Amino acid sequence: MPAWTKETLTQPWPKAHAVKLAHTEAYEAAHRVRGSDRLDRHRPGGLVEQKGGEANRRAGTYGVEEMDEDHQFTASGGEVRSDEDSEERAMSWLEKLVRKDVVASVRDVKKASADYKILCPRNHAFARYVLPVTESDIKEQTWPNKRKNDQKNPSSSNSASSISSGMASSDQDQEKSGEGDGEKTKDEPKQPELTDEQRHFLDKLLAEMETVASFKNNPGHPSGELKLLDGDALQQLESRLSIDDQSTPDSWIPRSSELLRLTGKHPMNAEADLSRLFDAGMVTPTKFHYVRSHGAVPQLTWETHTLSVYSDPPGLIGKPKDWTMDELASGDFKIIEILATFGCDGNRRKELNMIKKTSAFNWSAASVSTCLWRGVLVRDILLACGLNDQPDEERWYLNFEGADEPSEGPYATSIPLMHAMNPANDVLLVFGMNGRVLHPDHGYPLRTIIPGQVGGRQVKWLKKLWITKEPNRSYYHIWDNRVVPTFIDSRDHPYATAFFHHESTACWEQSLQSVIVKPAHDERIPLNREGCLDETYLVEGYAFNGGGDRVERVELSLDGGKTWKYCFRRFTDSPLRHGEKYWAWIFWSCEVKLQEIASAYEIIVRAQDGRKNYQPEHISWNLMGMMNNAWYRVRPRILQDGETALPVLQFQHPVAPGNEDGGWMEPPKENEGKKQDSNGDLKVFSLEEIAKHNTKDDAWLILDKKVYDVTSVLSWHPGGANAILSYAGKATVDVTNEYKGIHDNYANNKRDECLIGMLSDEGAKAMEEDAVRAAKELAKIKAERKGLALQPDLFTQAKLVKRTEVSSDTRLYTFELPRQDDGEPGLLGLPIGRHIQIAVHFKDQAVLRSYTPVRPVLPNEEDGTFDLLVKTYLPTNDGPFPPGGTISNYLDCMEEGEEIDIRGPTGGITYKGHGDFDIDGKEYHFDKINLVAGGSGLTPHWQLVHAILTDQSDKTVMSLIDSNKSYDDILMREELKRYAEDCPDRFKLWHVVGHAPKDKDDFECSEGRLNQEIMEEHFYPAGDNVGAFLCGPPGLIDKAAVPGLEKMGFKNGETVFGY
Repeated sequence: MPAWTKETLTQPWPKAHAVKLAHTEAYEAAHRVRGSDRLDRHRPGGLVEQKGGEANRRAGTYGVEEMDEDHQFTASGGEVRSDEDSEERAMSWLEKLVRKDVVASVRDVKKASADYKILCPRNHAFARYVLPVTESDIKEQTWPNKRKNDQKNPSSSNSASSISSGMASSDQDQEKSGEGDGEKTKDEPKQPELTDEQRHFLDKLLAEMETVASFKNNPGHPSGELKLLDGDALQQLESRLSIDDQSTPDSWIPRSSELLRLTGKHPMNAEADLSRLFDAGMVTPTKFHYVRSHGAVPQLTWETHTLSVYSDPPGLIGKPKDWTMDELASGDFKIIEILATFGCDGNRRKELNMIKKTSAFNWSAASVSTCLWRGVLVRDILLACGLNDQPDEERWYLNFEGADEPSEGPYATSIPLMHAMNPANDVLLVFGMNGRVLHPDHGYPLRTIIPGQVGGRQVKWLKKLWITKEPNRSYYHIWDNRVVPTFIDSRDHPYATAFFHHESTACWEQSLQSVIVKPAHDERIPLNREGCLDETYLVEGYAFNGGGDRVERVELSLDGGKTWKYCFRRFTDSPLRHGEKYWAWIFWSCEVKLQEIASAYEIIVRAQDGRKNYQPEHISWNLMGMMNNAWYRVRPRILQDGETALPVLQFQHPVAPGNEDGGWMEPPKENEGKKQDSNGDLKVFSLEEIAKHNTKDDAWLILDKKVYDVTSVLSWHPGGANAILSYAGKATVDVTNEYKGIHDNYANNKRDECLIGMLSDEGAKAMEEDAVRAAKELAKIKAERKGLALQPDLFTQAKLVKRTEVSSDTRLYTFELPRQDDGEPGLLGLPIGRHIQIAVHFKDQAVLRSYTPVRPVLPNEEDGTFDLLVKTYLPTNDGPFPPGGTISNYLDCMEEGEEIDIRGPTGGITYKGHGDFDIDGKEYHFDKINLVAGGSGLTPHWQLVHAILTDQSDKTVMSLIDSNKSYDDILMREELKRYAEDCPDRFKLWHVVGHAPKDKDDFECSEGRLNQEIMEEHFYPAGDNVGAFLCGPPGLIDKAAVPGLEKMGFKNGETVFGY
């Protein structure tokens, strides 16, 4: 190994973290313009749209994809590209993307990308199928006669929003039996009489001793095959997608809403609430396992993933090989399944941040988990690859590298090779977690598990494993998972680089740890009952150790550590491996009188290892906030309950869960930050102006009412550009709350370099008030929709069970909803006039579109399925948008059994019956309704027509003008005709087509395009209680319907509304 020199030391930041602002004139102009600080009313559970901005309800262009601005319809524009074109068919979609003479479409990618979840369901769980391309890759291609307008993203079609017995230990005075040391009497010594409490304690102690003595070696045999999505799947896994992930590359990953996100939306770093984690049991459900990520989760599949095993230099391994997952999991290797506990190196870092800000984000005591891991020994794979013997005088290292792509280079690390070659250390290549394949957040399809070591050595998404003669020198091996001396207070310290490269600072084995879980933070025990202080309380928690060493003792103190109570340990099933290794945590408990707790200043826990060493009494601060294992302290206090005015015993942990404020530890004053320029010297910007800066080429953020130009940060931001772009230009307090829990002083200094001005006082007030209102409305809506498939903030999977060809380019898709908890068919629960938002998952994020189901419309039509009627905008050779529609082509290529994701309700128009509407929270009543539909924009109108005409007591009358390019393009033609014939006094129907059919003599229509004259002839004239609702392509709505209706006396936003 080469000697360490100043030249061989790597720098803390491989990428230059330069901040570059625009010219001063640009900010001055935006400052002078000012603009509005009115914040449009956000609907809770909404989603900030990918295409920017919120839909304007004053005119409707909902539901129509990729329309040409200058035309009402473009679905038939150009010659439809044939899938049989031999030359193009021979080309892969990747080739087409780089060519300028052909265009790749979503159809090309979908047809070439197998959905292995359908083919091999045992190798996959609830994670979604991902198309290996971005939507922008498709849309930003070059084709002949492409206009500038086509290169812009189309407007968003749907609305969005910002949504033990008290027995003392030997340290206490003990009763003496006998007359003194060394003295004996002739009579048999008398046994001391035991109290009931002492007998109870001894019985429990003997039971614990018997349990430990009964342990037999766990052979690690797996229990059957990896399971499918049945049995306990929903107890172990989350099936729904979070709305927070849909604008990130992780859109396809189901994650529990009970996980507390610590670093914003992306990348995912999260832990469960400590009490929830403990109550889940000694085997942590997969959905509650803490998550640590440095970037986007790689989109890997079992069927195509390989592990490269080799050496550098060559020759240390005789037969390098790329292993498939089937070769590893179903080959000749012995499969082992064992419980193992590991936690993040930064477990309990939040406590350190209360003393002095570290360089990393907050973890509470909940960033630790225990799961059942299934895999093969690394040593077996190395031996199969012809690993040579390590010479006695040399040190070889085993290196691991993941397939993720963090901002500072690959995540890689190394351990001494001999540790892995010792079978008693159980160093595993893992492909199973709690009986199923790995969850994507936890390394699917392959990861390392090194029992007894810290989380930073457990490499996920493993793609490379190799032998070297020196330790790994990648960025994350050097600059992460280190405990440097306390005097190193920043990475700029003159000694910092040397210490980060120093072998002794690296974190390897886990530290001895114990934590109090119960009483929980802010738990309150009423004290108004007579004799309640004589009652017993069971204090509980967890403890674990590193290196396979057993936790020998856990003790509790109520007097500052002067005396200690014995805590009883509870072990997992079959915890012993190799006669001496204990890889999993223990739970412990101690019975204490409430009087003792109420009289104590704090409750303290400590653990002891086999060498009789205890945890340290005090916290030792270090720059990275790693390996905190000081005594855990919970403080009780008696106070008056604010609601009942009765006395309660309240408990405070050192810190509150997640990024919440609270706990008995208080943040240092230095964390309040340095004062920046006085507000009077800063330019003032309005919400309207800030909203314009929401792209990767121009990104502004609002933090603590200050405005920052972070455009230049996107290229090097450690969390990736998406972590910022999700908030760029947005009026939300969320980004401020998330920023404070993540960033250190280095980040704050970089932030300050980006400062360009202040948010206006009016804008700040509007933003804060809207956040409070939206949160309340979201909670209300979720309560109202409990048990329904559609949720405002979660995406639910829906399986395609049938597709029917309605015409050459129109399909009726039937999707099945997940069943309810009681096994009954799922319920959609979509209000009339509202839409569902569907998500399909591309490489960089989910692509979202809103559609209106044509069934079910009414509650009695619910049967666990729903129908979408979708016109497919097929790829063309010479049309205005050759790639065709993104979602419509994706749906057209789906096979039965494949899934989409849905959430809702979306949209702002709800029909409540008998002419009553709720439009963006405001009540309206119309006795007569005019409807303008174009193409697939008919579907929300169909809901309204069907609902009104099915209810004989609803006297509302309607007139529908449906515009299409041709007779064959008319959707639901027969259904509409039947209603018009059966209910002529309640429903009038008129068609406008580009070319009237010559063979349909009984078909009445206007030929050409919609105009004012047609509407005057067939619509109810403007007047009291007469409204108009529009849905169709922009050319139809903006250039024909709205201008014509306004000339007829209708008012946009008052009597004219768009879906």
